[in-house]
Amino acid sequence: MKTASTTHEAQTPASRGGPALISQLEARFRKVTELLYDTRVPPDVLSEELAPFLAEDIVFVDPWQTGGGRETYRRGAEGFHRMLRFDFDITQLNIQLEEGQEQGRAIVDGVMNLRQFSWLYTYPLRTILVYDFTLERSVDGELQPRIHFHEEMWSLGDMIAAVPGVSWFYTKLFRPAFSVGFLAASEFYRRREARRPAAAH
Repeated sequence: MKTASTTHEAQTPASRGGPALISQLEARFRKVTELLYDTRVPPDVLSEELAPFLAEDIVFVDPWQTGGGRETYRRGAEGFHRMLRFDFDITQLNIQLEEGQEQGRAIVDGVMNLRQFSWLYTYPLRTILVYDFTLERSVDGELQPRIHFHEEMWSLGDMIAAVPGVSWFYTKLFRPAFSVGFLAASEFYRRREARRPAAAH
């Protein structure tokens, strides 16, 4: 009886919301991120442990692709773990709950370490992850997030800048030259527009 009472008391603050719920959700989304973005996790373990977090209508978006549906998402996640090698260093994790605390957003900022050719180079890619979720109560009374939207964002410029050999050319030559060229083009258009009234008269 005492154990049941202790368990109930531990769950009560989280079920009401507030700091306890935020802490619980931070731990859940840290786990989700570690499952998804560490390819040392076997695909079958990934699918089993990720399943409780996935809504049927989940959509995944990154700069290269988009796809929807729980089964498509699951197969895609397993495919990444079978084909690629990477892990993820989390630097910041933030939970935002909407009024009523029935849905919210988790934002994860970090570095995806691409290790496909780790014998040569581990590629650090600054990445921001966004998970939009709703909260549902599980059979044991705890609030469980269900992810409906998962977006992976990274900069193509950051990707180019991290490539060995290309980085110096991109940061020291291409970007400054592009900036100068853009300003020159802007000045050209400014002068052309300034001449138009005179030409009209």
